[in-house]
Amino acid sequence: MTKILRKYLGLLAALPFLLVPTISGAFELPTFAAGIGLTGASVHTKGTETDPEGTVQTKKIYDSSAVEYASIFGEVRFNLVDRLGLTLGLSVIPGSAQFVSESKPDSDLTTTAGGTNTGTSTVKGSISGFQKIYIQPTVKLTDVFSVYLSAGMSTMDVEADASLVTSTDFKKSATSDGTHFGVGVMAEIANGFFMKVEGNASDYDSVTFTTSDSTTAKAELDEESVTFLLGKAF
Repeated sequence: MTKILRKYLGLLAALPFLLVPTISGAFELPTFAAGIGLTGASVHTKGTETDPEGTVQTKKIYDSSAVEYASIFGEVRFNLVDRLGLTLGLSVIPGSAQFVSESKPDSDLTTTAGGTNTGTSTVKGSISGFQKIYIQPTVKLTDVFSVYLSAGMSTMDVEADASLVTSTDFKKSATSDGTHFGVGVMAEIANGFFMKVEGNASDYDSVTFTTSDSTTAKAELDEESVTFLLGKAF
């Protein structure tokens, strides 16, 4: 994933320079910005369990959780022509955040004579190491307000902590990559300070965990979020 991110970021960074011949010398030197963000998100999780014989359990886990988290970001901004700009950015979530905690009644056939083990299966999930790169074509409406589209790619670690009736308990982590698309508005204040409000829809690669008895647990994630950002341009 690191190589993919580097190639993607390199392509985005080169894009403004590739556009220079088409904008008749109007290209200006870039500016830099940094700040913090606060996000409120609705994270949707679908979990499935497959036993060692390949049978998918009929009782699936569906969970929608409200999650809040803080982030820090850095940006490079290019003024391409007139009121058209392009922003390249990197966003990082420090620490970790829990996105699911779900329980369901469960049972497991323990003997061919019909012995059954019953109880409650519990799954908790958290993310850490979240990093996102993004590109934002921007149109300046006035000297204060701008609107922009946003597209990005991310990588993060997903940790699952499960206590299962149908299998052995486990606590494992896996890497998940994501794509992000959104729209936002920016207001420039005095002395280089600015505020942004943006909405994003995000989709992440599914992650799969295998227990010691070869049972597999699969989680699929997607998210809708609104983020408020405060920063300063230099």
